[in-house]
Order: sequence, then structure tokens, then C-alpha cells
Amino acid sequence: MRKILLAFDGSDSSKRALQYVLDFVRMHAATLEVHLLNVQHEPALYGEYVNDEMISNMRHSLEVAAIEALQWPAEQLQTAEIAHEKHTAFGNVAEQIAIAAKQLQCDTVVMGTRGLGSFTGMLLGSVATRVIHEVSVPVLLVK
Repeated sequence: MRKILLAFDGSDSSKRALQYVLDFVRMHAATLEVHLLNVQHEPALYGEYVNDEMISNMRHSLEVAAIEALQWPAEQLQTAEIAHEKHTAFGNVAEQIAIAAKQLQCDTVVMGTRGLGSFTGMLLGSVATRVIHEVSVPVLLVK
């Protein structure tokens, strides 16, 4: 069985990455274990009027947003009868993807990448570029 880390942020390209995995399983009768991951950026806080309760509330809100973001892709994988687990993380997206891929012992990272149009569209996004350099397993980018 292959373990896939599917980084999902709810963008159109991440939805296409999910569809790629679903199509791959169907076309090749593959047996995969998919680990869905949503990474939320830690809030940047400035000023003197921030207390522990405010930080805790913000972190809780981010956790709820991450869980909600993984609801739809988990339903799609469930319908396709593909084994999966949901994971959330906080911090730098590329770093957290690399950490999760290593900890979960994934064979491949699958993620979407956003095109920026015309000339800059030829370049990969900064998160995708960092993931490619930080993980030790193959990375499949879906545009």
C-alpha cells in the first residue's frame, strides 16, 4: 500500500489534486492510504493588548477552519472507499508538509499549485518550490 500526503487548502488547484488522486485510484485499481493535511498560518500578533485568552481563541478558530477545510475532501475519499486520515497543522506551510510527510512515512506528496498568469505563470509558487526542496519523497504538483 502506498501512503500519499495530500496537502489541501480548499483552492481550485488543491481540488484538482484531490481529483487526480481519485482518478488514479479508479484507473489503476490502486490501493492507497491518503493523509489529508491542512496547514493554517499562525496569526501574526502585534501590540500590547494581546493576552493568552485571545491567542487561544484565535488558535481554536484556526483549528476549526482547518477541520472544516478537510470535511469535503474526506467525504470524497470516503465515497470512493479510499482509506484516509485527516491532519491539521499550524505554522509555515512548506515546513509542516515536510514534517508531516516524514512523520507519517508517506511515499509521495500530492498538492496543487496556483498559476500566477502570463510570464510568472511559468514559475512555481513559493510554497510548492519550498516543498520540493524540503521533502525527501517525490512531489506531484497539480495545476
